[in-house]
Amino acid sequence: MAIPESIRKKARFLMDMALILLVINAFVCIYIALQCFNSPHVTPAAMYNAGVDVMGAFVCPVLFYGCMGDRKEKLEDSTRWFLHLIILTAISFLFNVNEWYVMGRPEYITRLHIAGSLTKIIDFLLTYCFYRYVRETLEFEGRLARWLDRAIVILLAIAVALMLVNIFHPLFITVTADGQFEYLPFFWTVDLYMTIVAPLTVILLYRCKATRRQKIVSMSFILIPIVHYLLTGRAYAYATQYGSVLLALVLIYSVVYSDRTKQLSATRSELETANQIQEAMLPNIFPAFPGRSEFDVYASMDPAKEVGGDFYDFFLIDDDHLCLVMADVSGKGIPAALFMMASKIILQSCAMLGSSAGDILTRTNEAICSNNEQQMFVTVWLGILEISTGKLTAANAGHEFPFLKRANGDFEVLRDKHGFVIGGLEDAAYKEYELQLEPGDKLFVYTDGVTEATNKSSELFGMERLGAALNACSGENPEGILRHVHQCVDEFVKEAPQFDDLTMLCFEYKGNAKAE
Repeated sequence: MAIPESIRKKARFLMDMALILLVINAFVCIYIALQCFNSPHVTPAAMYNAGVDVMGAFVCPVLFYGCMGDRKEKLEDSTRWFLHLIILTAISFLFNVNEWYVMGRPEYITRLHIAGSLTKIIDFLLTYCFYRYVRETLEFEGRLARWLDRAIVILLAIAVALMLVNIFHPLFITVTADGQFEYLPFFWTVDLYMTIVAPLTVILLYRCKATRRQKIVSMSFILIPIVHYLLTGRAYAYATQYGSVLLALVLIYSVVYSDRTKQLSATRSELETANQIQEAMLPNIFPAFPGRSEFDVYASMDPAKEVGGDFYDFFLIDDDHLCLVMADVSGKGIPAALFMMASKIILQSCAMLGSSAGDILTRTNEAICSNNEQQMFVTVWLGILEISTGKLTAANAGHEFPFLKRANGDFEVLRDKHGFVIGGLEDAAYKEYELQLEPGDKLFVYTDGVTEATNKSSELFGMERLGAALNACSGENPEGILRHVHQCVDEFVKEAPQFDDLTMLCFEYKGNAKAE
């Protein structure tokens, strides 16, 4: 299902705002760091750590921007959790540089106490977001994953609540009169949440189906800060621990996203091949029947993705009967494309048996319903023209209303009888109707991707605009009509993304006079 433009806009607006806040956060960090450098109360170790915090705070928005991706695409769940990790790491730099600035300054005891408590909460959230990132990226599913989700969320809520209480009533960390942290007897429980979640994440990494390289690099988020603490903890407490966290994020971004880029490249290549196969299945050489002057036909399909679910078709059943088809498969992408190709083959096979339009749809529906475990369906408009007389027999299986233009008139909506969609009901029967075409008459059939084309204001192109576009070029040949309609749709939609396949067919009856 396509993502509504309004939701897409809100999501991208929030991402833009997050990026702006990350940049502001970086400049606030540099402002506080400059105060550190100019203060006689700040030690060289604090100045060094403040410098690392500033560097990390500026790297975070760059990394965030690199993960935002194409604005027309939906972000994967794993990418969203990775963005959460970047945001939390950037905030941790702000809290950390505040701690180093006020450390050892009694006038800032309250500020130091709040910063210390919030820093621990950030640690909890970082641990949780990393767990969710690993879970989504490495596609770990099942009962164990669901159990872990519940347990970790409950533990997170408890840990955050206790640390918030610590701000107002010291339980784990307090600040002495001379502006130094003092760890209370129960401080060891502060890291209990991370001590539990980290091994669980390791178990998840071990059991998932990721490559060895992805597992090793993902483990760097846990291992690098631990190694960093063991090397610097005695001298500078946690020191530049968030710098080590950022280093792990950069490594993960470099390797995991590199692997994903390779996978996407291979997928795009496969999709391009699928697109070529799909295009080859549709009649796309025009003029389609250069030896027949009794009629003219032109069609086009512009898929919303690399492959589409719409299809059109036209073929001679015999020397005096032409079959015209316009169809729209439920869904988008590869599943719809596969169902589209199967439906097209079945429908054409039934049509070549020489049955009427209603019987063709009935037999097609029976064949598709007999093996349709995915419960997909397709809407179809099908017409059979007796070329010698101009009599068109048609049937409609839940498809859009066609437009009909008489020789001396305008295009008007033909509100024909609708049957149920193909593949939706096993015993469905399809009634047909007849039209007598005269020389100069034109028929236009299409899919809902035309009328439901949406602009940036979430307005639909609609039947009224389609009718106006058709009548603005009603004197042209079928190819000219389709090109004009497509141009009108493009001008209406402008830069808004295409959410559905755009498929059209125009037929003109010229009369019973074979070309010699």
